[in-house]
Amino acid sequence: MKKLRKIDYYGQLILAVLMLLSVPVLLIYGFLAGLFIMGCWQLISAAFNTNTFIHSGHRKQIWMYWKCCFADFALLFSGRLTGEFLVADLSQVIFWIALAGAAAIAVYYLKIYSTLIQFISLRNELDGLTKSKH
Repeated sequence: MKKLRKIDYYGQLILAVLMLLSVPVLLIYGFLAGLFIMGCWQLISAAFNTNTFIHSGHRKQIWMYWKCCFADFALLFSGRLTGEFLVADLSQVIFWIALAGAAAIAVYYLKIYSTLIQFISLRNELDGLTKSKH
């Protein structure tokens, strides 16, 4: 399972690098497409790993991730509603704030996911040491 998590983590990291490298070529569109793909990927990854985060002592970090995701979705959809009922310029401002928040949340998830993988590796190593002593 640790190997699968590492593949998942490095896949997300490669996607993040490709997003940044695509900006000069595809302008903001490549970054936005990558951010959408990464956001979906991270939501699925976090859904499957939430239980592991909680049992490994990273409860506060994963709940902070979920709260930030919920707040960002609320901001994104409120920007859409604002554009329909109020000023379109305000809608664009809210949209870009939500996108900046999504990018920050993606970086945060990569950080806590890396911490989880390191914790699991250390725990497995310590379990191996304690088993070899008996």
